[in-house]
Amino acid sequence: MEAPRWLLPCTHGVDMRAIDYAVSLAKSTGATLVAVSLISVPNKARSRGARLEHIQQSKDFLEAVKWKAARYEVPVERHEVFTPDIMQSIATLTREMRCDGIVLVTSSEREALLQAHEVKRLLAQPPASLVLIRLVPNHGQTPTPNLITRFLLLLRRIWGQHAAAWPVQDALEEDEQSQGIRIEESRL
Repeated sequence: MEAPRWLLPCTHGVDMRAIDYAVSLAKSTGATLVAVSLISVPNKARSRGARLEHIQQSKDFLEAVKWKAARYEVPVERHEVFTPDIMQSIATLTREMRCDGIVLVTSSEREALLQAHEVKRLLAQPPASLVLIRLVPNHGQTPTPNLITRFLLLLRRIWGQHAAAWPVQDALEEDEQSQGIRIEESRL
């Protein structure tokens, strides 16, 4: 019997908790994750194309999925798609990549991986079976934005990009100084 293949689409944000749950569920069921970052581009001839921050967010999402999948030993395929029609692309990719289902992550606190209107449309007209993951609020726990920020900063350093160009760097340095944390950059 062939292992199931699940499409994990992302158009909005890099939610590490959502990625962790999706990869963990894929591990427990033996599924292969097909992580797809969809970048919206205007369909107009005079448009400037995709925004740089959306492209960087896409790269961050794909690297985060790769890292989590390697950690959990889950087979993963990663794709980046530039499209003027997100919903049509999700339906087409589901067919072309032979995916058995689409992973949707929802949360009452914020949008996770997809924007709310995209989730609603997929729930109303699913192009395939849906794998729904509902994140519960982190009551009583410390929020994890610092961990996410640190992870993304580490990825950027690994990629060899200059961290000072990233606006989060100043906030991270202030946080590190207040907690007495020191991160040293090493070049391989």
